[in-house]
Amino acid sequence: MKRFSLGLVAIIILTLLMGIVALPESTKSTFPDNGLTRWIQAQKPTLGLDLQGGTQLDYRIDLSKIAARNADEDPENDVLERDVIEGVRSTIERRVDSLGVSEPNIYISNVGDEKHIVVELAGIKEIDEAKEIVGKTIQLEFKEPKTEEDAETIDEVEKEAKEGLATLTKNPEDFETIGQSLQTTDNKVSYRESREGFVSEFSTEIQTALSSMEAGDVYQELVPNSGDFVVNANGQITERSGFLVVKLDSKETRENTKTIGEDRVRASHILIAYEGSQASIKDITRSKEEAKIEAEKILEEVKADPENFADFAREYSEGPTAVDGGDLDFFSRGVMAADFETAAFELEVDEISEVVETEFGFHIIKATDKEEASEETVEEDYMAFSSVLYDTTPDPWKLTGLDGSHFKNASVVYDQLGQPVVSIQFDKEGSLMFEELTDRLRGQQLAIFVGGELISAPSVNEKIIGGQAQISGNFNTIEAVELAKDLNTGAIDAPIVLTSQYNISASLGENALNKSLFAGMIGLIALSIFMILYYRLMGVIAVIALSIYSVIIIFIINTTGIVMTLAGIAGIILSIGMAVDANILIFERTKEELKEGASYQAAIAAGFERAWSSIWDSNISSLITCVILWFFGNSIIRGFALMLGIGIIISMFTAVTVTKSFLQAMNDTRASKSHFWMAAKKK
Repeated sequence: MKRFSLGLVAIIILTLLMGIVALPESTKSTFPDNGLTRWIQAQKPTLGLDLQGGTQLDYRIDLSKIAARNADEDPENDVLERDVIEGVRSTIERRVDSLGVSEPNIYISNVGDEKHIVVELAGIKEIDEAKEIVGKTIQLEFKEPKTEEDAETIDEVEKEAKEGLATLTKNPEDFETIGQSLQTTDNKVSYRESREGFVSEFSTEIQTALSSMEAGDVYQELVPNSGDFVVNANGQITERSGFLVVKLDSKETRENTKTIGEDRVRASHILIAYEGSQASIKDITRSKEEAKIEAEKILEEVKADPENFADFAREYSEGPTAVDGGDLDFFSRGVMAADFETAAFELEVDEISEVVETEFGFHIIKATDKEEASEETVEEDYMAFSSVLYDTTPDPWKLTGLDGSHFKNASVVYDQLGQPVVSIQFDKEGSLMFEELTDRLRGQQLAIFVGGELISAPSVNEKIIGGQAQISGNFNTIEAVELAKDLNTGAIDAPIVLTSQYNISASLGENALNKSLFAGMIGLIALSIFMILYYRLMGVIAVIALSIYSVIIIFIINTTGIVMTLAGIAGIILSIGMAVDANILIFERTKEELKEGASYQAAIAAGFERAWSSIWDSNISSLITCVILWFFGNSIIRGFALMLGIGIIISMFTAVTVTKSFLQAMNDTRASKSHFWMAAKKK
């Protein structure tokens, strides 16, 4: 009989080949450079967040608009919350894929009555870029002009603000965390980071609130927002109104140097205008060149008799102040024409300037008096406060119900003028909604918002059928391509708000990995010693099978991109124990046959045959458990279930097929005929 069967030879060759891929990176880096070795060197394990460090981002899914849609009287407008959540998860997955992160973990989490989506990014370095891409609110919305009174009245916002005030007052130490969780993507509720300064620099309302507070306190009443301006959707600057919940972060007394008064100068001037200047003087026919020559001639007369400047102004000046001797009284910076102001402030008292040109004509200026600002140092409270704003600024647009949930795809096309526009296609339901909207809004504007930003608001001339719309704006081809890409990969069904960020340093991950590998090695060595001492020859073969098991596991981890986590390592170590358990069942059956006087070959065959049913039943039940854990567990449990399942399948192969092949190869050897080496004495 041939000692080495084709199966055993194949196992040895494949193990050697897989062993090369499973070698440490430090060893593989010494290989000569060619296509094959570059592929081998590229095969490396993908470590999870807990092993190589990284970031966990927790986003709250804002379902308020979904609830509002479902609460209206139109049942056709209703959507299923679970479909929206699944759409958000799919969008986040596409965004994360664009980052090139290896096998990120993305899962839905329940926090109270809120839905959160958790994104775990292992080994990522550009975390700010990741947050910007993952959390980007590329939400497509179509809005129509608001002609009726705003449904979200000030009273409703005030009620919501009071509820927020009650929550924040009870938990002042968690003001930032709670404030961020209250944020909405349309910034109607927004958390404002700590602002610091002297108390006199703040609005009167804020000063009143802060003056009665101690550091760490939350003001017990809502504070009106003032002195805050914003550009609305129509491009107009308007004051942002609303209610503030204010927390005093710190308070101390500092010296504040204040400026008292301002720099001012009193001057007189002689103006020589010309035809076309802005002096608005009738009957001026001289040219600009003639006016300049006239001014320079008068300047020579003035310098010869500076004491009578007022008389020269009454005689020659063509401005409205001529009757007053050209006196302009005191003025501060920012009042006069720029060149006139610069010249006047550079003069000393009673000094006369050269000819100064402005849009009004040519001037001769005399400074008659000056006042300078003074400084005063006083002790004043220096404070830092953070706040949550509940915005009541009117919105000129209202939702139509047509949004990203009806989006199909986007592409870049060019209009008749060759300008790039983004063409978007709606699904069947969205097409009908768009047709109805364009029919109803004839002669009015239909605004297109992307991520809360107004992109365009074209006028609707006629009903549009076919479910296709165009987004035109002041963007170039690159920007249009980027917008189309964002819509295709990130048109999100509901806005998301970042509520927390958890970082794991690379050193902590490396420490966890080292400890896990050390524990695994200790367990493997302990098992190997036990198997060799107790089962001797069969124990040696079991150790060889375990070694092959280890090579196959490392090969699979290196080449498949499976993310290794601490839970996954635990699953592998557990599967090693199950592999040894299968060996023990086989070896005990084999020993019993040998004690009964059976031959080595017969004992091996009987041992495997009688142990197989037990091995099969136990491993199948374990695999069923793994499947259940995979479908119903979270990301950590699923990682454990995956690696345990893979380990069980490989261990069945190594514990049965590999072990049997090696034991058969030992037939008719001195060791196989030795009761000592077989650890079995005849009865």
